[in-house]
Amino acid sequence: MEQSAKIANRNSIIFALIYGATYIPAVWLLKHHIFGQHVSIIVAIVPVITFSVFIVKLIKAYAVMDEVKQRVQFEAVVIGFALTALLLMVLFLLSLCGISKPGWFGYAELGGYCWVFYYVGWFISIKKYGI
Repeated sequence: MEQSAKIANRNSIIFALIYGATYIPAVWLLKHHIFGQHVSIIVAIVPVITFSVFIVKLIKAYAVMDEVKQRVQFEAVVIGFALTALLLMVLFLLSLCGISKPGWFGYAELGGYCWVFYYVGWFISIKKYGI
């Protein structure tokens, strides 16, 4: 069981790096309009595919964790989701008031906030369970 957990963790880390290696160049290429629309669509789809594979590998890594580590990860995801939903609600209401900063809270930045919120939840759960 321990060996399968190490392999699952290593696979999720490898695919996270592959995702990062496809996402960053794709953002740069799409931001600078290097290609035409048809090729840009393909460039945009590649990180989506690599992120999907990363998520599958991450879920498999969670499946081989012990119960306490699974609970920590579950609570981290729940807290992260709740904070993300709260941020989206605040941003929506502020946009209705005409108060918004798209440079701080655009689509790309919201992805970063999701990861920050996940790690906030992870830190809270680790402190709660004393891991």
